[in-house]
Amino acid sequence: MQRSETLSVSFQASFDKAFNFIANPENLHLWTVDFALAPSLKVGEVYKVQTPGGELDLFVKADPESGVIDFYFGSGGKYRSSPSRLLRNEDGVVYIFTQFEPPNAPPGQFEALVGNVRKELAILKELLESS
Repeated sequence: MQRSETLSVSFQASFDKAFNFIANPENLHLWTVDFALAPSLKVGEVYKVQTPGGELDLFVKADPESGVIDFYFGSGGKYRSSPSRLLRNEDGVVYIFTQFEPPNAPPGQFEALVGNVRKELAILKELLESS
């Protein structure tokens, strides 16, 4: 079984504002660490994302009713998922993100990815509370 770690952050922002920002692939470069290097470009049904490892296809399955925001990324029709969820919490929100260990990950990669998610959640909090 692959390892996973679920992290969360609470912040003061409306649900709609946070949902629309996080679920929009064109915003990924504003808050991801070591992933989207530039704004994602929509091509057909997917977005093209420039990453440090090359171009990836990405699509998002998002549902404001349930708060689900699942990111799917890959190439050649093979996708991995990064599941997440946004929850209402009184006058703010909680964003929950699960990082899975990639298949055949070298030692230390999973820990680095979890560290990146921690940074990304802090960036999201700062962006959404300051705007």
